[in-house]
Amino acid sequence: MMPGKPLRKGAQQPPAPAAEQESIIQCALQLRKIGDILNLQQKILNVITKLFCPGT
Repeated sequence: MMPGKPLRKGAQQPPAPAAEQESIIQCALQLRKIGDILNLQQKILNVITKLFCPGT
């Protein structure tokens, strides 16, 4: 498999080692937490905007 070449439709990637999978899982969890925090901040900003700028 070449790095820049996409996989064929039916092709599967070889399974990653356990340590690599653990790293992938931890990375996904951290990205999820960051996304949740940013979403909460955006919701708070939207509420503040509606309170101080009711015409918009």
